[in-house]
Amino acid sequence: MSGTRAFLVRRLTALLALTAFAFAALLAAYYGVSRNAGAVTGATAPAIVQIASVRDALAQSYDSARQGLGHGTADIEGPGEDYRSALSTANQNLAQAVKGTVAGDSGRQNLRTATGLVSSYADLVQQAYVNRGNPTLRDAYLGYAGAMLRSGGDSGILDRLDQLQRRQSGVLDRQVSFGWVLWLAWIVAGALFAALGRLLVDTQRFVRRRFRRLVNPFLAAATALLALLLPLAVFTGQIQDRLESARTLLAAGASGPATPQVLPEVRDTMQDTHWRAGVVGLIPLGGTVLAALVLAGLQPRIDEYRFQPR
Repeated sequence: MSGTRAFLVRRLTALLALTAFAFAALLAAYYGVSRNAGAVTGATAPAIVQIASVRDALAQSYDSARQGLGHGTADIEGPGEDYRSALSTANQNLAQAVKGTVAGDSGRQNLRTATGLVSSYADLVQQAYVNRGNPTLRDAYLGYAGAMLRSGGDSGILDRLDQLQRRQSGVLDRQVSFGWVLWLAWIVAGALFAALGRLLVDTQRFVRRRFRRLVNPFLAAATALLALLLPLAVFTGQIQDRLESARTLLAAGASGPATPQVLPEVRDTMQDTHWRAGVVGLIPLGGTVLAALVLAGLQPRIDEYRFQPR
């Protein structure tokens, strides 16, 4: 094998191997950020808003029950329409939260327990209504219902919901965090692509000197393809910025009064990230195209030396 052919074979092998490693690192780095955009919008944000809505509805139901049972129309209206509406809202959101919680199996079990406690809470309020003619019993049952909501420990309904909400907020923090693993993935990907670009340029210089051709179109196209990947770094920054904004909106909704517009605001914030996240599917295709261009650029030059004497 001639020295030129041996060099070209080694260079082709190095370029193909470096292409595989570089695009694998890029895929891991970009997917590590882009996958969280869908997870936050489709799962974590709804789960946090649902728990906040349950908490607000239960607190409102208790306030409405106290007002309704202390009013002169309690014989006719019972605990009041506001109480029934708030309790119905709490039960509906609880049912959805059990299916959509991001706190895992333990969180789901916690919500099932909370669902049973809400039923007991509603029974206590009903007993307060039954004993509306006896202020002492009425207030006692209302007190028991209030204690079931807020026990001051970990057994109250609202306490359980707050504990679950903290766990869900922890999941959100992990999804939004650009941790050291992602930093390392991007540093490795950047280093590999820098090495790949330098090797491509060096190979084109050798081919131009050795074969007296101004440019190798396939190798030039491969180099241009590398430049087309630069926007991925910009997309990553944009996705991360949207994730941080979504976390800010959800943090306010998780710790304060739940408002109906929180989830639409999060979805509006994350809307532009979905097509950027979808670009991750093009990375393997880009790697395949670049490898094909390198092969098309060097294999004919290698073949020119195939039948030369050793």
